[in-house]
Amino acid sequence: MDQLELPTLSYNSSLTALFESLSSKASQNNSFYNDSSNIGIYSLYLCRGDVSNESCKSCVSSATQEIINRCPSSTEAIIWYDECTLRYADVNFFGKPDTRPWLIMNNVENTTSPGQPNFYARGLLDQLIGRVNEKDRLFETDEQIVKIGDESLPSYGLVQCTRDLDVGSCGKCLNDLMVEAQICCESKIGWRISGPSCSLR
Repeated sequence: MDQLELPTLSYNSSLTALFESLSSKASQNNSFYNDSSNIGIYSLYLCRGDVSNESCKSCVSSATQEIINRCPSSTEAIIWYDECTLRYADVNFFGKPDTRPWLIMNNVENTTSPGQPNFYARGLLDQLIGRVNEKDRLFETDEQIVKIGDESLPSYGLVQCTRDLDVGSCGKCLNDLMVEAQICCESKIGWRISGPSCSLR
C-alpha cells in the first residue's frame, strides 16, 4: 500500500534500524515481535505458530529484505509468506483488528459438489475460532475426518492472530475474514485468507 507522501532519508534509516531489531528478535527464537521507532514507524512480524525457530528466523530475514526491495517508496506495507508476515506503517496499528488489505489463495478445484458450500470446513474453522482465544499464542489448528459417501477424507484448519490483539479483537478479526471466505472460497477444496492482523485456512 503506497501513500502519497514519500519517505524521507531519516524515515528510511529508521525503518532499516527497526527491521534490524525485528530480525534480531527472530534470531532469539521469538515467533512474534512488535516495535516502533522514535519518529513514529510501527512494525511487527508474526511467524506461523507451528514453524521451527530456524524457519521463523529465515522467513523474517527474507521478508525484511524483500519488503524494502518491493516497496522502496512506501510509508506503509505488508508482505505475506507461508511461514511469516511482516508489516510496517507510519501510523500506530498495534491492537487494531485489521482485515484489509487481504491475500486470498485457493485451489482451483471445487468440492465434490461444485457450487455448494463446504460446510465441513466452515464448521471446523468456527470451532477453531471459538478455541483460539483460549491460547496464549492466538494460534490453533485441528483436523477432522469427513465422511462423504463411502469415502473418509481428512479436513485441516488453521487460525492465527497477531499477538498485539486482545482476545476479543482476535475473534472479531477472524470472524470478519470468515464472512469473506463464505463469499470467495467455500466451494473450493482448500483456501487461505490472510489479513494484516489475522489469517485462516
